[in-house]
Amino acid sequence: MNRAVPFAVLALALAGCGTASQSSSVDNFSDPNEKAVAQKVEDLEQAGKRNKPDDICSDILSAKVVSDLDSAGTDCATEMKKAIEDANNFDLDVTKVTVNGDTATATVRRGSDGPSEEMQFAREKGQWRATALSG
Repeated sequence: MNRAVPFAVLALALAGCGTASQSSSVDNFSDPNEKAVAQKVEDLEQAGKRNKPDDICSDILSAKVVSDLDSAGTDCATEMKKAIEDANNFDLDVTKVTVNGDTATATVRRGSDGPSEEMQFAREKGQWRATALSG
């Protein structure tokens, strides 16, 4: 199975636990690139809450991840819809962002005190896009 499929499912599964959060972690960053990466994580959270799998595919995931999903016998929107349906909460808190040129890593915590994972991002056509989630 293509590695993009587990990434896509994990990206939303990451949002599957946690407690409700009142504020945005985007406000914790002043660097424009760090803020933009944190915003993509927030966009993922909001797309999950609003049941918008197409938004995740078109606005959050990298073109390679979407292409890998589409060529793995499924498609991005279908996988994101499944992931949203499996999630019970979408609270993600970005605690750290490290930018290195056109790549970035965001440390993302589930809820206010849940475990953290790292999400990888790359700049595509001037936008930050999610490329990987480490486990």
